[in-house]
Amino acid sequence: MSYKSNIDKPAVEQIAGFFDERIFRKLSFELPENWVWCNLSMIGTTNIGLTYRPTDINDEGIMVFRSCNIVNNQLNLNELVHVGTAIRENQLVRENDILICARNGSKALVGKCALISKLYEPASFGAFMAIYRTKFFEYILFYLRSDLFRNIFNKGNSTAINQLTQDMLKRAIVPLPPLEEQHRIVRRVNLLFGELNHIEKSLS
Repeated sequence: MSYKSNIDKPAVEQIAGFFDERIFRKLSFELPENWVWCNLSMIGTTNIGLTYRPTDINDEGIMVFRSCNIVNNQLNLNELVHVGTAIRENQLVRENDILICARNGSKALVGKCALISKLYEPASFGAFMAIYRTKFFEYILFYLRSDLFRNIFNKGNSTAINQLTQDMLKRAIVPLPPLEEQHRIVRRVNLLFGELNHIEKSLS
């Protein structure tokens, strides 16, 4: 079976009809029926964050998310900073954006991410961070935490600086199922993690 034969109309519509045969030459396994391979750039957008100076920090300014605000895969609002400086529209976060640590002294921390599910005031994100925005945010969040994505990052990061560049993020290849299948996967994974958390608490 060829990769291309796995593509049906509903799946193609999810990625707005884009299809690049070159993607498939890089892959070593086939997908279930009705799934497609695509680049993250085909199903969403990404931006790097705000550069500011220490003198820009101002309690009356806009809050800025940094690496320290991602704790245990969740958005943590402790240690927030606020800055008073000009902020471009694409440096403002929205609900359901995925916040990603794009650069850090520790390679293990690069790529950690959290979903911004609720915003109670305007917010931006720091220069060592990135935002990925997609309508498939629930499924893509788990993909970004997977070994599949981690391997892409490890292979693409040949410099001494631990970083996830915009190009690496945009080119990352993701197996995309139909929307209903995405929802089923997300429900199942959340259920399993819930059971694991319950077991951990019972053992502590």
